[in-house]
Amino acid sequence: MFFIRKANQNDVSDIAHIHFESWNATYSDLLPKTYRDKENNLSQKVNMWEKLLPSSGVSTWIAYNAEDTSVGFISYFKKDQECEISTLYLLPQYQNLGIGTKLMDAALIDASQCNSCSRLSLWVLKTNLSAITFYEKFGFESDGQYNEELYEDTKITDIRMVKAL
Repeated sequence: MFFIRKANQNDVSDIAHIHFESWNATYSDLLPKTYRDKENNLSQKVNMWEKLLPSSGVSTWIAYNAEDTSVGFISYFKKDQECEISTLYLLPQYQNLGIGTKLMDAALIDASQCNSCSRLSLWVLKTNLSAITFYEKFGFESDGQYNEELYEDTKITDIRMVKAL
């Protein structure tokens, strides 16, 4: 059994750990190791979440199991008339158990209750087909926008997906 609740400052360490571990696992076959090593640092994740969690414009939900172990989280922020999901990560051993769906549902309900958000967007690595399929199940569609970065010999492309609220 898994539970979802709004994250608070006491969750910083757990969220940073999940973010670090999941990021490595998610992108192990999708991004070069040197890029992953450069971009994914546990102490940087802790510092980042120490600043983000208390921010009024950021909404973060955390999933935990019956033993009160944190296993995943989702975070979004408000930007103009839009809310943007910035992170959705689960520890690898807790993927494909419906927890990501529960986290997404929590964020969708929360964002839809925000009067200033008319749509929800996110950025996803173009080659992360399992994530794209997951988002499509919730009605997200690519809007044609993308960001490209050249790292060594690898072109890294993120695509934007949007959903009306």
